[in-house]
Amino acid sequence: MNRSLLVAFLTLILVGTWGVLGAAGETYSLSQTYNLRKAERGFHEPRKGEPSASVVAADAVIGRPAGLATTIAGTGVFILTLPFTIPSRSVNTAAWGLVGRPGGWTFVRPMGKRAPEFEERSVFK
Repeated sequence: MNRSLLVAFLTLILVGTWGVLGAAGETYSLSQTYNLRKAERGFHEPRKGEPSASVVAADAVIGRPAGLATTIAGTGVFILTLPFTIPSRSVNTAAWGLVGRPGGWTFVRPMGKRAPEFEERSVFK
């Protein structure tokens, strides 16, 4: 029992150490040394155009479920408004605005990134 507990503990330490380095965005090899100047600067800035880990996590936990709920609600509203959009020949506009845009934002957009084609144009933009 003690040996399996020791192996599990050491495995957890090893995985945790490499996981922290991976989360920090660093790739270390055994030949690299610790650099005090880099430590004073803190973690590196994410590469240009790449979202940070917190942005990706927030997108996965908050953004995608909210997008799914919006897509489902938009589909219901789209079906309810069909009697009004068919005579006015605006089914495509209603489909894109109520189902296509939220669905694309939820299922097509890369994690943590903004996609201008799925963003709503409003007064504030």
